[in-house]
Amino acid sequence: MNINYRKTTIDDAYGVEYVSAHSWKETYTGFMPDDYLNNRIANIENKLEITKKFLQDKDTYYVATVDDRVVGICYYNKSENEKYHDYGLLGAIYVLKDYQKLGIGKELFKIAIKGLIDMGYNKMYLECLEGNPTIDFYKHFDGEIVETIDYQIKDFSVKADIVLFNDLENILNYFNEEKNIKR
Repeated sequence: MNINYRKTTIDDAYGVEYVSAHSWKETYTGFMPDDYLNNRIANIENKLEITKKFLQDKDTYYVATVDDRVVGICYYNKSENEKYHDYGLLGAIYVLKDYQKLGIGKELFKIAIKGLIDMGYNKMYLECLEGNPTIDFYKHFDGEIVETIDYQIKDFSVKADIVLFNDLENILNYFNEEKNIKR
């Protein structure tokens, strides 16, 4: 299987929406209302124009592809949260279930870290929703849960952990050392 990583283009809008909607359904069934999760999938086509405009203005959105099909996405940027204004934001990493455990999420995580370092950040924060098993991955890389918030989605809310990473250079060094060991 040949996995490629690249910045998104507006032509990726459908793939981005597909991965986003389906990975939420795969991850959050039982934690969020089924109607909401099913609606995300049913409305993929309706969101394409908005997504194209969003992707047109973002150079911090990446996709992972297999055979030209988008199977994973990653988004990072500066934080808009006043409390964490000196942290970069990891806004999203989603990988379709059939492509998990292949290192795709890890590679997208590394891409985000490199990108945030290039933007001048050595610290990062993210919001990990309740029920997302990826929290263990984040903890493995020294992500520290500093608070739990109510995360509002449409007409309901879920709990989300605020996870901080205080040394992105150290995490990147870990990846580089790991790569050298595998050779």
